[in-house]
Amino acid sequence: MSDFHVLGYRLRLTGLLRLETALRVGSGLTDEISNTDIAVIKDDQRRPYIPGSSFKGALRAHIERLVRLVEPDAPGYGRGACNPVNRHEWCITSGQMDILRQNPETLDDQVYQFSCRVCRVFGSPWLASRVLVKDLLLAEPELWFERRYQVRHGVGIDRDSETASRGLLYDYETVPAGTEFRWEIIIENANREEVQDGLVIWGLHEFANGRVRLGGGRSRGLGWVTLIFDDQAEEVDAGDRTALLQYLQTGKGRPVGRDTVLARAATFAQVLARQGG
Repeated sequence: MSDFHVLGYRLRLTGLLRLETALRVGSGLTDEISNTDIAVIKDDQRRPYIPGSSFKGALRAHIERLVRLVEPDAPGYGRGACNPVNRHEWCITSGQMDILRQNPETLDDQVYQFSCRVCRVFGSPWLASRVLVKDLLLAEPELWFERRYQVRHGVGIDRDSETASRGLLYDYETVPAGTEFRWEIIIENANREEVQDGLVIWGLHEFANGRVRLGGGRSRGLGWVTLIFDDQAEEVDAGDRTALLQYLQTGKGRPVGRDTVLARAATFAQVLARQGG
């Protein structure tokens, strides 16, 4: 079920994201102060940050690639991963949704039933996401100085002559290697039978192993990162009334150790392997 009208379960994960190589998350605008063609996105203090949408997009895309590897058949019914960037390849297309809307009393159940494995967790045009990602801010903002931005130069290559094209020289800002950001992800009302929280942690574990890159210029060596989990996560389970009352009184959930969190990724991988069998 895609039931969000009550809080049944919440898992809060936190940690560090360390840049192993320089990162370019462009703002899409020319920065008049730094005078570069492609500026890094910055907060109001001119400090870099990584938008939560950028991080979530990279996480989802990588999970989709892995799920398709194990479940390559047509996505839907809680299996596989559809193509969210092509409306004709959604697990529920607009036309199919028009048909489902003819029975409003069963609409929620039908949408959840026909959605693919990844849409059930990360959301779709018809289904709310269970994964909330905050913007990644500098771990030590007081140590950041504007001079730490690096400016690199790029050039367009003429495909016929294989030489630099006139007028295609440009420069761009990057955040240097070694910079660390804090990340926070909240998973709400995950289906425990489908180990949906494990799917998200499975993807984060790929970040922890340095297999996922962020930002632009990745073919040039930019965007290699390593994710580090904090020692403890925080869990709120409405099924445990004592723990729930404590959360309502203190605002703090039950601590969950890092090893326990990572074990859920292994559990999900086993479930996926059996179902993709």
